[in-house]
Amino acid sequence: MAECKNRHVFVIAEIGSNHNQNIEQAFELMDIAKQSGADAVKFQSLKLNKLIADSDIRQTDIELFQKIELREEWYDKIFAYAHKIDIECISAPTYLLALELLKKHNVKHIKIASPQTYGFPQLIKKAAQLKIDVIMSTGYCEETEITRAVELYKTYGDLQKLTLLHCTSQYPAEPDKANLNFIKTLKNKYGTAVGYSDHTLGTTASVAAVCLGASMIEKHLTLSRKMEGPDHYFALEPDDFKKMVSNIRETEQLLGMPEKKLTDFEKDFRESVMMYPYSARAMQQREKITEDDITYFRSRSKGISPWSVEQKLLGKTLCKSVPANYQLKETELEETELADNERDYY
Repeated sequence: MAECKNRHVFVIAEIGSNHNQNIEQAFELMDIAKQSGADAVKFQSLKLNKLIADSDIRQTDIELFQKIELREEWYDKIFAYAHKIDIECISAPTYLLALELLKKHNVKHIKIASPQTYGFPQLIKKAAQLKIDVIMSTGYCEETEITRAVELYKTYGDLQKLTLLHCTSQYPAEPDKANLNFIKTLKNKYGTAVGYSDHTLGTTASVAAVCLGASMIEKHLTLSRKMEGPDHYFALEPDDFKKMVSNIRETEQLLGMPEKKLTDFEKDFRESVMMYPYSARAMQQREKITEDDITYFRSRSKGISPWSVEQKLLGKTLCKSVPANYQLKETELEETELADNERDYY
């Protein structure tokens, strides 16, 4: 995903497994994300027998995945509902066949979650080959392991389509574990768009990440932190999620663009704050002007720029007498001492 020149931060409401195996709850969370101003909702394409070898599956795994799996028969309904409410739908494939399911629905983004960035290069390769925008989370990875994932992606895909997400894969992530300055390192080292997958409590980290250059924010959304499930307790409830998006949008406006640009008010008002040169005393015709002869005031009429006093006034000769506190202009100077190309019409 190329950097957005207008500083619009792409906000992803991470529903993940917080649907609790209830598609109506999934729809409700999608509605909340849309109403909050998020750009996309995200699910996790999880399937127990595609992630863990049968011989290693335990009863606790079965019980967990019965709560968190994204049923493959839901895909049509979820993507149709996303289209209906006009919000982008993303999922993080954790097994290779999930890529085909997502491709079938013409997804605009593929999310490679941290475990896959660290330990599933075959998925990275196939995602890169799809030639669509890829979001790659960097949790679990040392810097060298991020590099190997990026290099693999670059072999098969276009870096302009890659967004790296800084991430601390701890739930919740404590403030001293967030390490947000690494956003700048990712940006400088890899030259990709960079975002932040926020697992901290609250909204401060997401807004701070935007200030550091994050062009994408991913944050978990839940109906209630009191609900049962692995991702509810650290997610944002609807009101807080809406406030986070609002704070991010305000931050976008506050940050503006890298170049300096005067406001119309500044352009109009700045002339009135210029300190123009005036005579510090009554002076006679043919007197030469010294630094002690000049005082400065604001004026409603333009005079000689204070930035040009040394060049334009000092040592010059008056062609007429002037009273004290008189605004000095070029017309008061001897013509022979002020060539046309030296005149300051500021």
